[in-house]
Amino acid sequence: MDEQATIALVLNGDQRAFGALVHRYKHMVHTVTWRVLRHEQDAEEATQDVFVKAYQRLGEYHGTSKFSTWLYSIAYRTAITALRRRKPDSRSLEELSVVGREPGTTPAEPTADRVAALERALRHLSPEDAAVVTMFYLEELSVQEIVTITGIGASNVKVKLHRSRKRLQEVLQLQLKEEAWDLTTGN
Repeated sequence: MDEQATIALVLNGDQRAFGALVHRYKHMVHTVTWRVLRHEQDAEEATQDVFVKAYQRLGEYHGTSKFSTWLYSIAYRTAITALRRRKPDSRSLEELSVVGREPGTTPAEPTADRVAALERALRHLSPEDAAVVTMFYLEELSVQEIVTITGIGASNVKVKLHRSRKRLQEVLQLQLKEEAWDLTTGN
């Protein structure tokens, strides 16, 4: 069923149709909230909040942008709000040891592949910058879509992407040097 038809069904009270939208977009929404919040439980709570808000505001969606962009905007802003409301870091040491890891991974898992290296490097960016990088490179959203989602200007998005690329390059080069050193010293 096409997206607009599904939305029309939801607006007419079909909760199963909304379940189809949740199923289709839950990974995308969770990725956004996790990238900003960098804490699994907080990201899961924010993801639930996003879908509650989307359900409540679905009548406000007018189709002027893609539904995914509209939903992404709610996810990003919900995560930023949750980040700002978060108390100073009062999580346990166990929780802190996995901050910044992709959901479902553990410290014991190997991180030799490029995706893992990128994930580690993204932790060196601010949550907002990491979210913008994720939207642009991993979710393949356009600068204009990111502007719509975040509410920041196009030039600001481009500056964030440029600075983030430079920072990621520095971090990745440092990681490669450290890995090479570990390989040569046997550590």
